Amino acid sequence: MVAVPDRDQRSIGRLLLSQQNAAPDAIVETLMVATAPVGATDLVLYLIDYEHTVLMPHPDVLPHGQRPEVATVDGSMAGRAFQSATVLAAQRDGAWQVWVPVRERANKLGVLALTVPVFDEGVEDFCTELGNAAAYLVMASAHYTDLPHLMRRHKDMDLAAEMQWSLLPPLSFSSAGTTIAGLLEPAYEVGGDCFDYALNAGTLDIAMFDAMGHGLTSSVLASLVVGAYRHARRDGQTLAEIAISTDAATRTFPGPPTFATALLARLRLDTGHLTWLSCGHPQPIIVRSGHTLAPVDAAPGVPIGLGALGSVTGTLVEASLEPGDGILIYTDGVTDAQDPDGEYFGEERLRDLLGREHQSGGPPQEVIRRLVRSALDHAQVRLRDDATMLYIRWNADTDRD
Repeated sequence: MVAVPDRDQRSIGRLLLSQQNAAPDAIVETLMVATAPVGATDLVLYLIDYEHTVLMPHPDVLPHGQRPEVATVDGSMAGRAFQSATVLAAQRDGAWQVWVPVRERANKLGVLALTVPVFDEGVEDFCTELGNAAAYLVMASAHYTDLPHLMRRHKDMDLAAEMQWSLLPPLSFSSAGTTIAGLLEPAYEVGGDCFDYALNAGTLDIAMFDAMGHGLTSSVLASLVVGAYRHARRDGQTLAEIAISTDAATRTFPGPPTFATALLARLRLDTGHLTWLSCGHPQPIIVRSGHTLAPVDAAPGVPIGLGALGSVTGTLVEASLEPGDGILIYTDGVTDAQDPDGEYFGEERLRDLLGREHQSGGPPQEVIRRLVRSALDHAQVRLRDDATMLYIRWNADTDRD
C-alpha cells in the first residue's frame, strides 16, 4: 500500500518552492513531482475555456502515448468535479481515477485528473490541497508564459476580445460570506463590455461598463474607462465622484465623441448595505427567496461621455440586503438577445430564470453560467451585442462580532 505523505512532504510551501526553480510553463512537471508520494500516474491538467463549456487539457502526451481529450462541463466526470467544486473518484481496473477541482477561493480554473492505487480520506485531503496549490501555480505562471491563456482557447480569439479579457479581474471571488461571479459573451469576440471589482476594508466595489460600438475601437474605449474607474476608486472617491471622473476621462478619447453606460455599486459585507447609481445602464435586479424584487424607480444619469460635463450622475439608490439575497448586474445585450423570429430574451424572462436559479442554491458560478447559456440558447448563439452578467450572493459574515 502507498503511504500518504506527511504534512512536511506534501506542504504547499514545498510545492510552490519547487516551482520557483522550474520553467513557468512546467506546471504539470511540478505537479507530477508533488504527486509521486501517493503513486499517482496519468496526471492531466484541464483549464476551463473562455465560454465555460469545455475543459481544455494540457498538451502533454500521457505515458501510454495518448493525448488527453477535451472534457465537456456538462456530461463528464471532470465537468462534474468542476461544477461541484468537490473531489470525485471512481474505481477502475484495480486503481482509482480521481478528478480534483483547481480553484483559488471561488475562482474555478479547471480540474486535475490523476490515477492513484489507493483512495482514502488521507489521499482525498492530499488531492484537495494539490488542487488548491495547482490554482496558484496556474495563476502565477500566467504572468510569465502564454500557456495558461492558450490552454483556455477552444476557438480563435480576435484582438478586441484579447484586450477585453486582459482587463478583467478573476471571474469569481469570495470573501466573508459573499461571492461574486461573472461571464462575458461572445467570449472570443467580445468588444465593449467589461466589469471590475475590488474588496477594500470590508467594502466591495463593483462596476460594469458597456462601451459604444463593437470591435477594436470599443475595446480601446473600455480600457480607458476601466483605467479611469480604478484610478478614481483607488483615490477614495464616492460613487458620484467616480462617475464624474470617469466621464471626464472618457471625453479625452480621440476621434468623434463616444460614450459608455456604467453601473457603479458598493456593498458592505458586514451589513449588506448596498448603494448604486446608473449612468444610462440597466438597473440591477435583486433576488430574494426565489423571487426578484420590483424594479427600482430611479432616474438614471446619462452615459459617461455624453451630455454636459459632470452631468452623468443619476439617483443614488440604497438597499438593505437580507442574508442569501442575490444581485444581478447585466448589460442590455442580455435582454436584447433575439431568437430567429425576432423575439427578445427580455427582462421578464431574465427575472424568471434568475429567480429559479437563485432558489436552486447552486454555486454562483453555476448560476451565472446557466443564465448566460440560456441567453445564448435563445439567440441560437448569434448575439447582436455583447452580453455580460455579474451575479453577487450576499450572506452576513458570521465570523464578525
